[in-house]
Amino acid sequence: MWISRPVAVVVASLAALFVVMPAQAAPSARVTVVKVYHQAVTPIAVSGSGIGTVRTFFIPIAVNGKAADGQYLTGTLTTFSAAMADGQELRASNLTFVFGTEDNQMVVGGISLYPPAGATIAPGAKTIRPVIGGSGIYDGARGQVVSTNLGANGWTHVFKVRLG
Repeated sequence: MWISRPVAVVVASLAALFVVMPAQAAPSARVTVVKVYHQAVTPIAVSGSGIGTVRTFFIPIAVNGKAADGQYLTGTLTTFSAAMADGQELRASNLTFVFGTEDNQMVVGGISLYPPAGATIAPGAKTIRPVIGGSGIYDGARGQVVSTNLGANGWTHVFKVRLG
């Protein structure tokens, strides 16, 4: 079968276009919002001083306004720099929120600025951290959490994640 050169060029161009075109994005996954509350935080252990200080936490949480057995936050904050703007410290977080059983978790990482020698961010301050994974009903969770220190009134953490 004979195809004219102009037709062959058009056909080849269209074929190449379909090969290099990105696939249509899957419909965006629905955003799941989870609201967590807990009392004011005091580290259960502090090791080291200055750079390398590790603060360890464990505290029961209420999820979407309901407290229940098996709901808690555990994690560490590690100081990486004490020479940030306004004399603040840079700390990395490794936080695990457990929702009823260890099967249902969301893991939070990232960094935030902290007042020097303070156990947590300043009262009234907010920080945004990445949600880097989840399991169980939060399998594949990706998104962010906005954590707000309410001072003596505790903390809120508002998760906005896509699952799967």
